[in-house]
Amino acid sequence: MIYKRHQHQGKSIVSKKTKIKMSPDELDFTKSRVYLRQNIRRQFMQRKPSSFLTILPILATILLALSTFQAQGQATFRIGVLDEIDGPITKGAQLAIDEINAAGGARGADGTLFQLELIIQPTNNGQNLPTAVANLNQASVIAVLGPATTEEVLSNLPTLQTITSPVLTPAIGDTITTSDASGRIFRSRAAEALQGRALANYLIGDLGIRNIATIQLDLESTAAVIGFSNATTTLGVAPRTFLFDTNTSIDTLARNVQQSNPQIATLFGSPENASQLVTALRSIGWQGRIAYNRAEEDAFKEAIATGDLNGILSTTTWAFTSADQTSDEFLGNFTRQFGEIPGAVEAAAYDSIQLLAAAINRPGELRANLAALNNINGVQGTLAPAQLGRGETSNNVFVTQMNQYGAPIVVARFAGAQRLPVGTPIMPVATSTPLPTPTPAATATPEGVVATIRSNFQNVRSGPSTDFDILGQLPRGTQVQVIGANIDLSWIVIEFRGQQAWLSRSILDTFGDLNSLPIIQSPPTPTPPPTPTTPPVPDIVIDTAVVAPSPIIPGQQFIASVTVRNAGGAPAGQFAVAATFPPNDVFSSAVISGLGPGQSTIANLSATLTNTGIYTVILVADLNNTVNEGPGENNNASFVLNYTIDKPIIRQGNQTLNPGDTLDLEGNAVQGDVSWDGNALNGAFGAQLGIIPNVDINTIHWDLINPGLVNRNSIPRAELPPGTMVGVLTADGNRGFIRVESLPNNQIATIFRVYQN
Repeated sequence: MIYKRHQHQGKSIVSKKTKIKMSPDELDFTKSRVYLRQNIRRQFMQRKPSSFLTILPILATILLALSTFQAQGQATFRIGVLDEIDGPITKGAQLAIDEINAAGGARGADGTLFQLELIIQPTNNGQNLPTAVANLNQASVIAVLGPATTEEVLSNLPTLQTITSPVLTPAIGDTITTSDASGRIFRSRAAEALQGRALANYLIGDLGIRNIATIQLDLESTAAVIGFSNATTTLGVAPRTFLFDTNTSIDTLARNVQQSNPQIATLFGSPENASQLVTALRSIGWQGRIAYNRAEEDAFKEAIATGDLNGILSTTTWAFTSADQTSDEFLGNFTRQFGEIPGAVEAAAYDSIQLLAAAINRPGELRANLAALNNINGVQGTLAPAQLGRGETSNNVFVTQMNQYGAPIVVARFAGAQRLPVGTPIMPVATSTPLPTPTPAATATPEGVVATIRSNFQNVRSGPSTDFDILGQLPRGTQVQVIGANIDLSWIVIEFRGQQAWLSRSILDTFGDLNSLPIIQSPPTPTPPPTPTTPPVPDIVIDTAVVAPSPIIPGQQFIASVTVRNAGGAPAGQFAVAATFPPNDVFSSAVISGLGPGQSTIANLSATLTNTGIYTVILVADLNNTVNEGPGENNNASFVLNYTIDKPIIRQGNQTLNPGDTLDLEGNAVQGDVSWDGNALNGAFGAQLGIIPNVDINTIHWDLINPGLVNRNSIPRAELPPGTMVGVLTADGNRGFIRVESLPNNQIATIFRVYQN
């Protein structure tokens, strides 16, 4: 069932439709307009002046019907949505469409105005996605928005690649665009790696934090942890890593973090695990900073005591507290229309519709137009697909810090690696007569020397250097009386929790005469505790992996030979190497009885796959983390294997055709497939031709040469510039392709390949 969203009396209505028809009355409506006008004129002329008031309502009703029919006759572009009918993608897209349609519609390159319409297909968290995609393919949509999550996209990538129009997804997984061989999948939000880089830049560059703990709470967050850790390492800070597994409780993990006493704990994983850890850390008295990359999700915020949300850092691709004008207008319009506050996915869906409208305004193919857009003003920031990698539309990241009520206050903005100003609040301009300015009350002048904290938080220490213990922290804006200083005035002394404590003067403001302060001697520098000797542990790593045969043949078993090594200093007991191979999600594993330090072995993973294409799989070195590897646990899911699935090749080569020549792709002299007449390529003996877009000789495969695209008898020379990939359904019933190399004079030089069915 297809859900169509339209407008009625200013409200958004969803109705079910299977086919759009025009009734006989509507078909005759245009013919009736002349008769109606003539009849009205005749009756009006025959009536007395007093009858004019009687006919007015009738006239208004008829004119309204005429105008409504004319609006319904305006050309419409349909846009598919893979989301629930009240989901975030649906709502963000609907708001943008309502605004565009209210302004007359999306303007085409020739000036024609088009109305936009959503065709909504719920996916039930991906379970219904194949059916939803099939319905959208039948609905003649020009583009598709969704699905929302990385898991939905990667688990259904072959299905999504059957959509022949652009697909814009707000999913942020780093491998989405690199895994897509079709070139039609676009990401509408900044990738996960960019968000990790922005958080690392803010923590290290702005806050000066050097002691970072990274806490991985589930296996699904591995990519996010790796991206953040790589970013901090690039900035010269190697984070300390903690892993939550089946052998560790949340309470134990919290105590381990407390004992290591980092300046900040960065959390990655499910909202349920993260909320439990935050609660446990605060309940045992740990007061360090916390960052969590999914802090904006309701499942996390609703499970945390309101006071414990204060100060938690996070990243997002848009925050409703953004103070720039575009965000402010979007927030107001969305709230007025739906009665709720939008989030980052709603903003991305809104921006996606604006990008599609901008692409419609250009001549040419919609997918190519999307990729060529540059400097489009969006809610998330400037959208510049032309400047970014393939499939990317936005690199805008917001770093936020929750206030005491859980609202995400923007503290930093990035466009990729470029730092952007946070923005200033939009203040209304007063137009009425101003009231008299009141005389300000006298302000008391502080006595002595007073210090004001200007960073978000400042550490209070037991002595005048970072070698001394942290006694606590003071938040931004706190004012304290200064009672002394060291000899060079680089550190000041205050009363803190019943004892003398020290603050670094370089990162705060002072008022008063510092030279009047008494000099206070530093306490003895604390003796660092002895460094505990860490016992050696094993570390299971994957060095290489190759598949045979390569490419993998659909329907035939292949073997991935994986070289596994113990890079640690202790023996490893029994463990398993495993992978789930797309596109059919076939799970395969191999058990290794054990490995000594430095030893390696080969694990063979076998599977049978069906769909052709170019795919990526993560090989897991130690399934279920059965070997205690200490910090080495984090690299168990870091090896990426790329592979191709394709049909066997019957024949490939190159040939230059003169006018009148015929090319037999199989070379079996039974019958030719393609002829050249100097002006066009023509199918011979029933062979069909078709241009395959967005591929080259290295990315094309058997499934792409399908009858849905390859269904022409002839392709003129004007459509065959060098580099064009022409799919061929041969006269013998096989699939192949011809790549146009050059067109010298009246010849055509080609490279060709034909596959075995």
